[in-house]
Amino acid sequence: MAILITIDVEDYFQVENLRPFFPHSTWEKCDLRVESSTHRLLDLFDRHSVKATFFFLGWIAERCPGLVREVRNRGHEIASHGYHHQVTFELSKEELRDDLYRSKCLLEDLTGERVLGYRAPKFSLSRNVLDSLAELGYQYDSSYNAISGFFSNNGSTGGPEPSPLMHSLTDSPGTPSFPVTIQEIPISSLRIGGMSIPLGGGGYFRLWPTSWFERGAAHILRSEGRYVFYLHPWELDHDQPRVKEAGGLRRFKHYLNLDRTLDRFDHFLTRFESSSFRTCTEYLETSKSKMNSPPTCPAESRTH
Repeated sequence: MAILITIDVEDYFQVENLRPFFPHSTWEKCDLRVESSTHRLLDLFDRHSVKATFFFLGWIAERCPGLVREVRNRGHEIASHGYHHQVTFELSKEELRDDLYRSKCLLEDLTGERVLGYRAPKFSLSRNVLDSLAELGYQYDSSYNAISGFFSNNGSTGGPEPSPLMHSLTDSPGTPSFPVTIQEIPISSLRIGGMSIPLGGGGYFRLWPTSWFERGAAHILRSEGRYVFYLHPWELDHDQPRVKEAGGLRRFKHYLNLDRTLDRFDHFLTRFESSSFRTCTEYLETSKSKMNSPPTCPAESRTH
């Protein structure tokens, strides 16, 4: 049984839902609020003895290097959320590779440790993403979301869950390709009658009733042995500036129950045993260790 708490470290003005109102050219003028809300998460995790994986946006890490180091010093895993928070389908393969490389190098320079994991903005997983991750030395991806789709840029539900994803790279023409495995850690969803109900966190954590959400998460954990949850620091920031120009649906999706998120998350963490929580890398190492362990002989067949 493993519960993977993952945090996408970005600020309110970098959210895809509000992108029309905050182009990249405006980011430097925005009030940077991510540090205080991330500290609230860190304090909450300390109280519950929870270790999480923080997928840092490179743009944030470059401006808040002390925050990256503090997250790591408090025992959490540092992973990449890319640098500019651009949907991967909008980038050329070269632009995507540069984005992944820049973020990885920045985070590794700040922590002195290898960055092994990645999550794409808006869960925009594609073949180009996998190729670039493998080429740059990443070991896992956590961008698959049955609700947003797989290898799709239109938000439709995609194909079967890839776990793991195996593909080949070719260094140059005429060079034999070699297998590279990028392990996928998908966002959890509740499967009922062939349907996937979003139950992995984010806006759905703020939308669904707390008791129903927690029961659904417990069901996923029992049936699959793993539950993957995600959240953003801005979802704890009730006092963030309001974008009045945004339409009703955008405002609903972004501002719903921000004042309740911290208490709901506190209750959620209390619902499960602290020993169940793992970082993404810890989970993969444990899974790999179990798969590689020699079979145990039944007691009656042992010789003494």
